[in-house]
Amino acid sequence: MTFFKSVMYASVAVGAVALAMPAFAQEKTISGDDATVVVVTATKRKESLQTVPMSVDAVTGDTLAKLNVQKFEDVQKLSPGLVLNAADGRGQNVSLRGVTFDPDTGASPTVQVYWNETPISTSDAFRSLFDISQVEVLRGPQGTLRGQTSPAGAITIATQRPNLHRFEGTYNQTFGSRSQMNSQLGVSIPLIQDKLAIRLAGVYDYSENGVHNVINDRDNSDMAHGGRISLLYKPMSNLEILLVHQQLNDTNVNYQVAVGAPVSGQADGPTLTASNRASVTEGMYDFRSHSQLTSLNVSWDLGGQRLSYIGGLQQGREEDLRDQDVTNVISGWTYQQDVYAKTRQMTHELRLESTKAGFWTWMVGAYYSKNTGAATFTQPLAYYFYAPYTAPLETTLTGTTDPDNYGQNTAFFTDHRFAVTANDTIELGLRYQENKSQNQQYLSYFGLTQPALSADLTHLKSHGTTGSLSYKHTFDKDTMAYASYSKGLRPGGAVGFITAVGLDPHYYIYQPETTDSYEIGYKSKLFDRRVTFSADIFQQNIHNYIARANGTWVRTAAVAGEPDGTGPGGTYPADTGTGAINFNTNGDVVSKGIEATANWLITDRWNAQISAAYIDAHYDNALLYCNDSNNDGVPDNGGAYVQPGRQVSLCASDRPLQDTFGNEAGKFNMTLRSEYSHQFRKYEGFVRGLVRYIPPSYNLALDKHISSYTPVDLYVGLRNPDEQWELSLWAQNLFDKSIDRGMNANYEGGYAGGYSWLRTAPEERKVGVTLRYNFGQ
Repeated sequence: MTFFKSVMYASVAVGAVALAMPAFAQEKTISGDDATVVVVTATKRKESLQTVPMSVDAVTGDTLAKLNVQKFEDVQKLSPGLVLNAADGRGQNVSLRGVTFDPDTGASPTVQVYWNETPISTSDAFRSLFDISQVEVLRGPQGTLRGQTSPAGAITIATQRPNLHRFEGTYNQTFGSRSQMNSQLGVSIPLIQDKLAIRLAGVYDYSENGVHNVINDRDNSDMAHGGRISLLYKPMSNLEILLVHQQLNDTNVNYQVAVGAPVSGQADGPTLTASNRASVTEGMYDFRSHSQLTSLNVSWDLGGQRLSYIGGLQQGREEDLRDQDVTNVISGWTYQQDVYAKTRQMTHELRLESTKAGFWTWMVGAYYSKNTGAATFTQPLAYYFYAPYTAPLETTLTGTTDPDNYGQNTAFFTDHRFAVTANDTIELGLRYQENKSQNQQYLSYFGLTQPALSADLTHLKSHGTTGSLSYKHTFDKDTMAYASYSKGLRPGGAVGFITAVGLDPHYYIYQPETTDSYEIGYKSKLFDRRVTFSADIFQQNIHNYIARANGTWVRTAAVAGEPDGTGPGGTYPADTGTGAINFNTNGDVVSKGIEATANWLITDRWNAQISAAYIDAHYDNALLYCNDSNNDGVPDNGGAYVQPGRQVSLCASDRPLQDTFGNEAGKFNMTLRSEYSHQFRKYEGFVRGLVRYIPPSYNLALDKHISSYTPVDLYVGLRNPDEQWELSLWAQNLFDKSIDRGMNANYEGGYAGGYSWLRTAPEERKVGVTLRYNFGQ
C-alpha cells in the first residue's frame, strides 16, 4: 500500500500543476456548457470518455490528419507509455505500461490491435493509416469484452463510415523531405437516401529515411498503396449493416545502419558513424506484404435489447528477404534468409445486450477465431569455417510448417452493470476461453528432413477464466472516481525449430501467462467545464510473463547434482556443435505507475493538452534461461559455457523489462500539444505544436546508457474558419534531436567484423507541406 499511497499523492500534485499551467488539449472538445463529448467504444458501448471507468486515450481522425500521423507507429507520439516498434521490417511489436512483447515468442501479443472491432495481426497494423475515424488506446488487461485477453491493453482503429444522408469526402496531400509523398482520398456517396451508402478510400504513400547502402548502392524506401470500400445499409430504423473491405500492398527496403571501420583481415570499407546513415550489407534487406482485411458489423435493435454481430477475415502474404550478415563480416558471401508466409484468420462474435437504462443492464456473448497459414524459409547452413573472414562451407537449410497447423480460440463472456444508487455503479464481467492448436515444423538439410517437435508437443489445449470488476462513484455531473480489477491471459505453447538431440522436452514448452491488474482513477471537468482532468494509478502482477532468451547455450549431457566442471566458476563447456538456441522463458513481472492527462480550452482560439506517465515494469525475482559463463547467476556473453547440473543456465532477475533490441526503457514519458489560431479577415491562421519527452534507457548486454531527448514538431498554416480546407507548413523533429539505439557486433563463424550494427536509423528532421480539403460537409 506504500506505493499506492505515494502515487496517489503524486497524482494530486500532477493535477495541481496541470491546472496551474497552460496544459495541452486533446481536441477542441471543451467549450463550457456547449462542450462536444468525446465518445469512445472502449467497453463495446458508445460512452463519453469522461464517464468510462478505465484509462483510455482517444484520438480522432481529424487530429491524426492535423499532426500528419500517416503511419501506425506515429500514434505513439500521442499516448505516453505506448511504444510502437516497427523494428527492421519484421518483428513489429507493441508495448504499453512497460510490458514489452517479442513476436518471435510465437505467443499472442501483450497489446492486441483491433480494426473495426476485429482483431488483426501486429504486422498488418504497422501499415499506412488513411481515412480513419478514431484510434483508442485502452490501458490494462482486456479480460472480458475483447476477442483476445491481452494483458497490457488494446488499440482499436475505426475507419470512416459512409454517410447515408449526403455526398462528402476528404482529400489529403503531403509533400516532404526525403522524397516523401502521401496522397489520401475518401469519398462517401449515398446510393439510396437514408438507407444505403458507399465510401471509397485510397492511399499512396512513399518515403525514404536517408539510409544508403555503400556496398550495393541501394537506398532505403517504403512504398505503400491500397484502397478500401465500405458499404452501410440501413433497411429499417432498427437494423444497421456495415461491410468494409481493404487491400494494402507494402514494399519496404530497410537496411540497418553500420558504424565503425573494418578490422585486419576483413574487406576494405569506409569509416562510418551513425550520422552517415550508411549500410554495408551486401545482399537484400527487403520486406513485401499484401494484406486483405474484411469486417462485417451488424446491429439489430429489438426494443430493449440489441443483437450484434462482428465478423472479420484477415488474409495476408509476406515475403522477407534478408542478408543476415548485416555488417558484412564475410565479404563476397551473403547469409541470405528468404521467408514466405501466408496467413488467414477468421473471427466471429455474437452479443446480446440490454439497452434500456435501469438498475441492471447486461450483455452476453460468444467469440470464435481460427488461424491457419503456411510458411517456408531457406538460408545457408554454414557447417565449416576454415578461416576468418572467408566464405564457409555450406549447405541449404529449409524450414516449413505443417499445412494442417492451426490455432483456435472459443470463448463465452458476460458483462453486468448495476446502478446501485443514482451515483454508484458496479460492473462485473467474466470470460471463459478455450484454446487449441496444432503446431509442427520441419527442417531439411543434407538431404534429410526431420520434425522440429515430438508428436506429443504438436497438439496443445488450454483453457482459462478471466474477467473484470469495477466500482464507479459520480460526485456530480462533472466528477467521478473509480476502482477496478481486471485479469488477463495469454496461452502457453511450444517453441519450434529446436534441434538439440537429448534436450529435455520441457524446454520446448512455455507456460500460460496470467495478469492481475488493479487501478484507481479520477476524472473531472473544472472551471466552467473548460478543463478536463483524468489520472489513474495502477499495478499489474504478471505471473509467468512470456519472454525470449535468444542465443542461449545448451549442454544436453548435464545431470542434476553433478560436481562442478572445469570451466570458469565450475561451468561445463556447451554443446558448440549444436550452437546457441532461441528459447521462450517464463518469469514473474510487476508493472506499476501513474498516468495523467489534462486538457484546457484556454481561450476560444487556444487549446492545449499535457499527458504524462510514470511506469516501472520489472521482473520480480524471476528465474530465466540465460547465458552464464562463470556460474555467478548473472547473465553474460563470456563464452559457450553452462552451469553445472543444468542443460540450460538459469539466472535470477529483478531488472526492468527489455525491448527487442535489449534496451531497458526509462520510466517517465510526457507529451505536450497545443494549437492557437487567429482570424485574418476571412481566413484563420494557426500554429500548433507537439513536444515529446523520450526518457533515458539502458542496454545491459552492451553496458550502454542511452540519453533522453525531446523532439519537437511544429505546424504553421492557414485555413478558412469552418476548416473546409487547411494548408500547413510543418517540421517534425524541428531541432533534429535523436539518439543512437541498439548497437551491437554481428558475428559470423565466431568472429565479428569492424562494423557494429545500429538496428534503427536515428530520427532526423523532416519538413514538408500538407493540403487538406473537406468537401460536401
